[in-house]
Amino acid sequence: MTHCKSEKIGLIIIHDYSEIPGGCTPGEEAIAIILTYRGRRYRIPLSPTHLILVDFLARHRWIAQDAWRIAAQMQLDPFVVQHGTNAPGHHVRVAHTSRTAVKQQVKRIRDTLRKLFDEEGLDLYPSSIIRSEETSTRSVRYRLVADVIFRHWPGPDGENLNSGLPMDGNNGPILNSTPGNSLWMEL
Repeated sequence: MTHCKSEKIGLIIIHDYSEIPGGCTPGEEAIAIILTYRGRRYRIPLSPTHLILVDFLARHRWIAQDAWRIAAQMQLDPFVVQHGTNAPGHHVRVAHTSRTAVKQQVKRIRDTLRKLFDEEGLDLYPSSIIRSEETSTRSVRYRLVADVIFRHWPGPDGENLNSGLPMDGNNGPILNSTPGNSLWMEL
C-alpha cells in the first residue's frame, strides 16, 4: 500500500434539496459520497451521521481541528444544524455531538474506508484521507485531505430520479455493478 502522495484522491459529495442552484446552503442534505481514484469511482457506504461529519470536514479541510473544536463547531454550523430541513416532511432534530463521539465517528469512517479499500483492492490508507496530526501538546487534530467537489441532485438541468446521481460527462457504473444491482448509478 502507498501513502497516495502521487495519486489524486477525490471526493464527490452529493447534496439533495438544494433551493439555490450552484451553491451549498443550509437546509440541504448530504446523501452520498463518492471516492474517485485512478479514474474510477467508488461509493462510500456511510451512515447519515458519518456523511454529515465528512461533509463538515470537507468544508473545513484547510485547517486541522481537534475533536473538541469539531464537536463545538458542528453545533454552530448552519449547514449541520439545518441539515435536511428543505426536505418535504422533515422534522427538525438538533445536532448533538461530543469530543468522544467525533473520535468514535472518525474511527468508524476509517473502518468503512478500510473495508472498501480491501474489497476493491485499492492501495490506499484511510488515515491518508482523514489525517490525524499531533500537536506540540500531543493533542490530535483531524484534517480531510482530498480534492473535494460538491454536486447537487437533481442538478440544475432537472435530471430525473431514474437517471441516477449526476457527476460529470462520463457515463459508467460505480463499483462495476450492473444496471439491476442496487449499486448501479449512471455517472
